[in-house]
Amino acid sequence: MSKILSLNPYSGVVEVAESQEIMTFVQSQDVNLNEPVENGTQSGSGFGGGMMIWMILLLVMMMFMMRPRRDKEGEKFRNSLQREQEVVTSTGIFGKIKDIDDVSVSIEVAQNIKIKVDKRYVNPVPTAQPAPQPKKSKKEKAEKKEEKA
Repeated sequence: MSKILSLNPYSGVVEVAESQEIMTFVQSQDVNLNEPVENGTQSGSGFGGGMMIWMILLLVMMMFMMRPRRDKEGEKFRNSLQREQEVVTSTGIFGKIKDIDDVSVSIEVAQNIKIKVDKRYVNPVPTAQPAPQPKKSKKEKAEKKEEKA
């Protein structure tokens, strides 16, 4: 007979039990903790070939999502820039083009004050467009017809 101490985690009580079965069980098996147990299954099979395929597909999808997109209209505008043309930078600075390079543009923002900006950050000056009219409901249309009649 051997004595076994067990801790009940719910009550926090240590219990002493006597058991022949547990001692016999441990003594009857040859246990070597230094060698892995081979039971016919491959260890580490949780990250197998199927998981690897999903990881590769995920990486390919992320590459397509992160690739830079072409701005065709913006490229046309930037290739047709001319001196004395009114432009606005992407940060909101308005000015006139004074000098153009292959990569950059010199913009006059005030009298005798020029800044050099990368062409990619130059945009046309937005024009004022009328605000869209809200759609009229059926009731308003019916009331208007009644007023005309």
